[in-house]
Amino acid sequence: MNQTPKPANSPRRLGDILMAQDILSREDLRKGLDYQRETGAKLGEALVTLDLVSEEQLADALSTQRGLDVVNLADLYPNPAAVSLLTEKFVRARQAIPIDFRDSSVVLAMSNPLDVITIDDVRIITGKEVIPVVATSTSILDTIDYLYAHKGRLNGSGDGETEGEGSLEEEELAQDFSVVTLVDEVLDTALKRRASDVHLEPQADGLVIRLRVDGVLHHLTTVPISRRPGIISRIKILGDMDIAEKRLPQDGRATYVSDDREVDLRIASIPTVHGENITIRLLEVSMFSISLEDLGMQPKELEILRNIIQQPHGQVLITGPTGSGKSTTLYAALEELNQPGVKIYTVEDPVERKMSGILQTQTKAGIGLTFAAALRSLVRSDPDIIMIGEIRDYETALIATEASLTGHLVLSTLHTNDAPSTVSRLLEMGLPPYLIASSLECVVAQRLARKLCHFCAEKLHLNQANMTAADREFFGRQTVEVRRPVGCRRCFNTGYSGRIGLFEVLPISKEIRQLILNQATADEVREAAHKGGMKTLREDGVQKVLSGITSVEEVQRVTM
Repeated sequence: MNQTPKPANSPRRLGDILMAQDILSREDLRKGLDYQRETGAKLGEALVTLDLVSEEQLADALSTQRGLDVVNLADLYPNPAAVSLLTEKFVRARQAIPIDFRDSSVVLAMSNPLDVITIDDVRIITGKEVIPVVATSTSILDTIDYLYAHKGRLNGSGDGETEGEGSLEEEELAQDFSVVTLVDEVLDTALKRRASDVHLEPQADGLVIRLRVDGVLHHLTTVPISRRPGIISRIKILGDMDIAEKRLPQDGRATYVSDDREVDLRIASIPTVHGENITIRLLEVSMFSISLEDLGMQPKELEILRNIIQQPHGQVLITGPTGSGKSTTLYAALEELNQPGVKIYTVEDPVERKMSGILQTQTKAGIGLTFAAALRSLVRSDPDIIMIGEIRDYETALIATEASLTGHLVLSTLHTNDAPSTVSRLLEMGLPPYLIASSLECVVAQRLARKLCHFCAEKLHLNQANMTAADREFFGRQTVEVRRPVGCRRCFNTGYSGRIGLFEVLPISKEIRQLILNQATADEVREAAHKGGMKTLREDGVQKVLSGITSVEEVQRVTM
């Protein structure tokens, strides 16, 4: 939001201001005044209609006339809590939309800041003082269309009743129209921004709401402390959670439906010193195909992985931290392996994507259905391929390894920093070296890097004169062409849109197997793998930077 300076002794009439800025001639002003008299339009509208000034020039002149801020709505995303104060019908009719709060006042973007009637009406409706700012008419209408399109609705996974009684006051707060609208707005915003998670974080002075988009948290809004109980209760009721229980963590589920999209909401609450923290994971319910080509592997690594997963038995592990896309890679592999003559079982916690033709089991530790317990039954059910959501302990690792040695292809995930560290991790779990060496066929380590927005990314010519230290570490002394993030409305002013995988593919060669039998360190395995042609995560990232897919800063953020 930029303040437009007001020139000393500036004229107060709109026509005089435009002429003083050399935007409008006296003859053009006369044409505008004639049109105004004939049609009854405002002078600014007349000048824009006659193409004598642009909407942006008019907005600047109006801001100068009144000493107001000018906002470019294409470069910001309005605060949902502010937007929810007025109805769509009202903001569309008045061409005025609340975009944020400033202290105890509401910031109102207006195409006509001289409309004192609208300002008074907003003050009465909201009960807040109004700070008008100037925006173009087109940008306001575009923003209204964008914000109010694809309105969703919320459905609990059950009948809407909570497990406990709760207090009547909390239930009433949760059903308050403003609370329902705000929760709806937050989830709708999360869906539009392609967020993977919504975080509602209690603080001493309010409720901070943040969205995780492409792996990075972004502040969305801060809700006043008086509305916090109603919002938390509303979300817990939707997830069939006990609103009376605030001392213990809880889990719940709900479904968000918007047009043809259905999103499964996994809700988790945990008590903190300032109240309950709520985290909502958004998972697509509808089935869609993702191929190995979509992941972003280089052709050589893709061919290696493809050849290995076509083998009839053995173990393939996908490694990386939480949120690095391991499950997506497993699903892509299963899509390729899912053929009529093959029987595939999965054991997951939770089942993130439902796949036709594949038998999927979700673990339930509360009743004893753990990964290990499910695997014992699966190996007796004549599967060809088994996918395990995650190897967490020795028992699961042992059963999975033994299954891979008895004619099954086993795919699973493990938490390690890179591919060579996987061997050390399995040894630390207690697996004998001979079992690891006999069963392991391939390890894929991965990270997710944000892709540059192709609408606004700028090309940059890097040489020794303008390289930073980080650039030199990446590219050495060579001159390169790269792209850098800028930010626009399509990417919500972040400069990035979507994500792509960075991969480290380690096929288990005879040399690597011998190192495993000798219980070699991760460094020794890494050195041998690199000599054998393995490309590290950082090296894959450098290639994607040179290809214009992502940025140096992004690769540095996600790799060591």
